[in-house]
Amino acid sequence: MLMLRPFAGLLLLTALTPAPTETEVLFARMRERQAAIRTLQVRFTQEKKSSLLSAPSVSEGLLSYEAPGRVRWEYCKPDPYTILIEGDQIKAYYPALRKLKTARITRMRNRIFHFFLATEPLEKLKSHFQVELRIAQARPTFTLVLTPLTPHLAKYISAVTLQVDKQSLLPVDILIQEKDKDYTRLTFTDPRINAPLPEKTFALEVPPGCAVEDYQSGGR
Repeated sequence: MLMLRPFAGLLLLTALTPAPTETEVLFARMRERQAAIRTLQVRFTQEKKSSLLSAPSVSEGLLSYEAPGRVRWEYCKPDPYTILIEGDQIKAYYPALRKLKTARITRMRNRIFHFFLATEPLEKLKSHFQVELRIAQARPTFTLVLTPLTPHLAKYISAVTLQVDKQSLLPVDILIQEKDKDYTRLTFTDPRINAPLPEKTFALEVPPGCAVEDYQSGGR
């Protein structure tokens, strides 16, 4: 009988431990997928609505990522420019203006940004966002709705809605809604995962005489 007690205790502990929720299971799958990504290259379309514009602006380009923290946004049209992020450093080069802007990106903005690329575990955002999972069996994607919990984020962001592909577990559509009803929507297509990327992918070729501006990134 004494030998059975440890097994009885183990059975009791198992019975008292709640089964993982559907969201927790999904997060675990996403965490495994994220850990396997060394490089990512994907085409994107960005639609941005601003009260300062008469109509939403639409841009297209190529996004490149290399673990653990190198990112290049190559905007190809209508106005070519490049944004390079490495760690907490961000550089933006505008060839038409012959101007290079540099800044530091805040820790929270960096975490949110890398989660959008499926390279930052969602668990690290859960203290800042309420997360709602919506799954429709007939659709190839599931939906994650992130609602800010902290007053600082809620001051700027109303909600972030992600459509995530069920097979690749990568975001295919991200809608960032701001408090003033402006929004940014990013749509991703043609992902290439773990393909070799040339070293020059994460270098900026800036011509001599280009104006350089240092500016302080906000806390958003």
